[in-house]
Amino acid sequence: MTHAEVTYQRSTSAPATGEITVADVRFEHLRGALGIGTARPRISWIIANAPDDWRQAGYEIESLAADDRPRAQTGKIDSPESVLLDWPFAPLASRERLTLRVRVWGADGRASAWSVPAQVEAGLLAPGDWDARFVTPDWDEDTSKAQPGPLLRHEFEVRAGVTRARLYVTALGVYEAQLNGATAGDHVLAPG
Repeated sequence: MTHAEVTYQRSTSAPATGEITVADVRFEHLRGALGIGTARPRISWIIANAPDDWRQAGYEIESLAADDRPRAQTGKIDSPESVLLDWPFAPLASRERLTLRVRVWGADGRASAWSVPAQVEAGLLAPGDWDARFVTPDWDEDTSKAQPGPLLRHEFEVRAGVTRARLYVTALGVYEAQLNGATAGDHVLAPG
């Protein structure tokens, strides 16, 4: 494996325990990677609270089931790498959500605690997943004169028992999605 250089974060104030910690676990450079466009996202992390002479000698990645019990583990892998590592588990299916955590070993053989769990969710990965109706204004556009941006809305009822939903949206231009009058998400002028 060839990867970019290892990234360490120096902290001026070490935690009370003085332990090295794994921080900022990311997938394809993204925190909170929801709707990611690959079945095998690469994984990165940084090391926090490391002394200047500390070096990573190994790591382990673990996936967790919905009840936070271990689902799959890589076992200890001897490697100093921590940037854009290949996905170690079975590829994600469209819309599949998985929680991972990471721990590392130093050259002294001591293991860190597990990182804070990080979630990754695959988007719509197969062409057959993209089944939707186009939403358009109810007028023919006259490009010779200025027209206001259309406000498109659709009312729907949510069936009982729904605990989680995902809105997949894009536009030829920009949009702001709202749900019950509140902006959905934190994107401004999406899909820019």
